[in-house]
Amino acid sequence: MNKAIETNFPFEHLSEVAEIESWRKEVHRPIYHMHKWWARRLGSVFRAVILGASQPPGADIMRLLYEPVDLGGLVVFDPFMGSGTTVGEAYKLGCTAIGRDINPVAYRLVKTALSKISRQPLLDLYRQLQGQVETELRQLYVSADRNGAACDVLYYFWVKTLPCPACQEQVDLFSSYVFARHTYQARFPQVQVICPDCGQVFPDLHGNEDVTCPRCRLSFDPQAGSVRGAHATCRSCGETFAMAERALSQGHPPAHRPYAKLILTRDGAKEYLPITMEDKNAYEFACAELARKNPPLPHVEILPGFNTQQVLNYGYRYWDEMFNGRQLLALTTLAGGIQQLPACPERDALMLLFSGVLEFNNMFASYKGEGTGAVRHMFAHHILKPERTPIEANVWGTSKSSGAFSTLFESRMLRAIRYKEAPFETALERQNGKQASRKVFGLSPAIAANVIDKYPAGGIPRQTVYLSCGNSANTDLPDKSVDLVVTDPPFFDNVHYSELADFFYVWQQMYFNEPCSQDRATTRHIGEVQDGDVESFADKLSQVFQECHRVLKDDGLLVFSYHHSRPDGWSAIAAAVLGSGFTFVQSQPVKSEMSGATPKSQAKSPIDLDVLLVCRKRHGDTRDRVDIDSAYNAAIGNTAWKIRKFNGQGRTLSQNDIKVILLSQLLVELSSGRDRSELLTSFNTLMLRITNAIDELNITQTQAQVSLYQSSVQQLVLFEEGESYDATAHPANDGG
Repeated sequence: MNKAIETNFPFEHLSEVAEIESWRKEVHRPIYHMHKWWARRLGSVFRAVILGASQPPGADIMRLLYEPVDLGGLVVFDPFMGSGTTVGEAYKLGCTAIGRDINPVAYRLVKTALSKISRQPLLDLYRQLQGQVETELRQLYVSADRNGAACDVLYYFWVKTLPCPACQEQVDLFSSYVFARHTYQARFPQVQVICPDCGQVFPDLHGNEDVTCPRCRLSFDPQAGSVRGAHATCRSCGETFAMAERALSQGHPPAHRPYAKLILTRDGAKEYLPITMEDKNAYEFACAELARKNPPLPHVEILPGFNTQQVLNYGYRYWDEMFNGRQLLALTTLAGGIQQLPACPERDALMLLFSGVLEFNNMFASYKGEGTGAVRHMFAHHILKPERTPIEANVWGTSKSSGAFSTLFESRMLRAIRYKEAPFETALERQNGKQASRKVFGLSPAIAANVIDKYPAGGIPRQTVYLSCGNSANTDLPDKSVDLVVTDPPFFDNVHYSELADFFYVWQQMYFNEPCSQDRATTRHIGEVQDGDVESFADKLSQVFQECHRVLKDDGLLVFSYHHSRPDGWSAIAAAVLGSGFTFVQSQPVKSEMSGATPKSQAKSPIDLDVLLVCRKRHGDTRDRVDIDSAYNAAIGNTAWKIRKFNGQGRTLSQNDIKVILLSQLLVELSSGRDRSELLTSFNTLMLRITNAIDELNITQTQAQVSLYQSSVQQLVLFEEGESYDATAHPANDGG
């Protein structure tokens, strides 16, 4: 029997909810954000997917989204569990949840996120750790204000330097001498400038191109540093050189020098100051202390790869070279303190928090400025990008710190614990004529799963989550034991998760006995479904889908999210699905990703949608085969209809969004009655018509009156100021 996701799935209404969640995923679904992972999908979408794939046609999915639902142990499997969105949402809906991932960093994240962690024991353990290491760590970040009084340092500012190939003078790699600005520059136009001659730090106004240093009276353009593009120019002799080439020729990473600090005065004010000789001496003392203690360091080789080549080209060879000496001293002290705590789930949570702290406390992190979280973590661009002007944060932190262990304990860990104790959904409503949102409680039990790592002989009992670490092309699940497979597979040519996850893994393996380490120095695995070669990617994904075919019941669905702008990305998916015995029966577009993500904001035609590709075992597809022209016309008609549904909700679509809908719809229309080879031939033939079709459909796209994307910030404010809502007290909630 068909399911709601194959017929009347409310993708346009669901996208409104998903839009709100996408702006602050760490607020709306904090359990999936206890640690860094890539391509984290939206919890509201995957809750709706599970509901839509389990309910009959005609079911009101938006209403069910805000009602307490128990699916009675429906078995849901995610073979690419990543940050655990599918597994967590399935657990909340009363399903038997099974998750597997080949990467041990993902496995640790999901295991900790879903396990039972008690608030008071966690607080007690945190305070025990605080008593052991806080004083020592905070002493590493003590300096003096302009009057000589002792104060905490929030951040040290550093700049990379390279020797000029002509005169050997050290060249500071500043692209601009403005090193600090407020996020909201129109309201707060003051910026901080560093003098390139004497090193004085002084304030000025945003946009000024001619300033005079108050100390040495040098006049200069603060917008024009020594760096332009990939080249730097020596201020001493005028020589211009390629930075990466010069860095690589040294045989080691570029040097750094500190030039400024942001301190916290005794009365709580912030103050930018230049680095002093006492600051330099304090750093040298920390480096000497690191050498004296000689703690274990992740001196593990960085392997070549798509996402690591840039850092290798800059002379980096080992993971520990991404930290300065004081950071290594602070981080090893913190990790050692956690190691000494008694073993329990709460210690596991602090281990995970420590690992998450790493992305903010390294020499690849940078300064975002005032008005928002000050530290821009190292993975903002999804690559290991050498940062020319890194920021060193206070590792333990103060009340006004960003990216510190103490502040992340509150913003990440305790926020996740509160959500685990009382899960909620986000509902939209009208307030004073404007769209707003609120939290809806009482829909799900507390998240405190009994997590097991081996499939039990008698099957998985209720309220138990089975998680495993390994290749999903080979599982221990019995034949036809799964009702529903819901997942988000990797993209073949996008972020290579394992290459970046190794940054965390080398620390986890060294200090916390990573459970899936298998004595490997990397999370890379020959079976990882991530490959720049289309055929290899399709083959690996097909092997996983073949295993899903084996464990899935004959009437079960495989549903996965996907988007891609290139035809070969769609050909690869088609080859994997049909090559594993499945066929496409429906495609549902829905809002995805984080609206403000850096890669998206830099794209000319950003993809704002995922498609939910709904698949059945081929023998379960009862549709008639249609000729290629009929399939094309049906795809065009269904795509136009779906665009109009979005337009009706005030959502505009980019041309790439339209392309995503159309290509996925083509796969649906073509797949019935065609094998893998025939479908790919027909699909590639129709690609020649796609460009003109998208231009025609773009006329429909421009009819939208209001951009939901642009109004989301206003909605977020209303959400965070709105009242809570308890569905158990109001069972007739119409939050959809």
